[in-house]
Amino acid sequence: MSSLLSMTGREAQAAEWSAEPSLAVKGEYNSNLTLSRIPGEVWGRWVSPSVRFAGSTERLEVSGKAAGDFVTYYGDQNRSLTNGFFPVVARYSTERDVFTLDGSFTRDNTLRTELQQTGVVLGFTQRNLWSMSPSWTRTVTDKLSFQLGYQFLNATYENGRSLGLFDYGVNGGSLGLSYKVTERDDVQLTGSYTKLDVTDAGLKSNNAGGSLSITHAFSETTTVKAFGGPRFLDQTQTIGGISLSSNQLVWTFGGSLRTKWEDAWASLDGGQEVNVSGLGVLVKTNRLGATVSKDLTETLTVSFAGQVFQIQALPVQGGGVQIAETQLISATPAVTWKLNQWWVLEASYAYVDRRVDVTNEFFHGNSAFLKLTYNMQKLSIAR
Repeated sequence: MSSLLSMTGREAQAAEWSAEPSLAVKGEYNSNLTLSRIPGEVWGRWVSPSVRFAGSTERLEVSGKAAGDFVTYYGDQNRSLTNGFFPVVARYSTERDVFTLDGSFTRDNTLRTELQQTGVVLGFTQRNLWSMSPSWTRTVTDKLSFQLGYQFLNATYENGRSLGLFDYGVNGGSLGLSYKVTERDDVQLTGSYTKLDVTDAGLKSNNAGGSLSITHAFSETTTVKAFGGPRFLDQTQTIGGISLSSNQLVWTFGGSLRTKWEDAWASLDGGQEVNVSGLGVLVKTNRLGATVSKDLTETLTVSFAGQVFQIQALPVQGGGVQIAETQLISATPAVTWKLNQWWVLEASYAYVDRRVDVTNEFFHGNSAFLKLTYNMQKLSIAR
């Protein structure tokens, strides 16, 4: 008991806590808010307060963010939205063990984070997503370690049933081994199991798979990573007392290349993944993305980000579920101007092109943003 009190006392003496508040206001124009044939030309006003926080002791590190968006749209669609983002990461370390808890609550619309992950354009509504991923990493030797992890997801949609969207829950676990081959090369082998439950759609899915990941650092500024492995999908869907089942084998793979220079950085990443969709069906997403950023001066930065998605539904055989869109392309140039120590002005433009497979129709949207952010003085306490 005395040793525990002694350790706790030392950690308390070394504690450091900080908070970084900010407030952003943004004006938006969007020619097609819902990326569909429904009239969606709008002007938007955003007010976004946020605070980043962090704390650490000798063994414990905590970081997170509390942020919100108060959004009002005018034009073809008049509506007000409130978004919230609350990610938190806690990390506790001993000589050989690292315990991590990564959790978050996100409330935003389906055409933001869900679109960026899956590439699927859903009905425009608010989604609440709870996420929690605890993990334990054990160092066996200087080069070998293993990791045990668990994942929980729960998504609910506002007025989802009227838009053909279904709430879902995900539980899963993973076990991995990591080996440091050289100072620049790491290899990781991971096995995983995931259980998906979409109650209102009558869908249950048990997915098992494995993945081999290789990371190589060409230098301190350039790193490449590649991974791949099989996923076995066991799905059952019950509709009107009739159950349909199917088994599928899907290969998932991907990679990333990241490099930076003195005044610029660039990244290229992509691959094929299986994602959960609010449509009550698993989807196979092929994605390729690239980002480049360049500092023109100490205060002026230009950047460009682009993505291409190819989407295919993975329904239960004979279930008849289809996803119309098969391709989505987006391109976003931006300019950031650091006015002074506290104020940052950002202007950006985004073009999105959506191709509908069944009707052979094309929809596109143009949007422009002007954002002004005030970063308040960092608050810190050390003891």
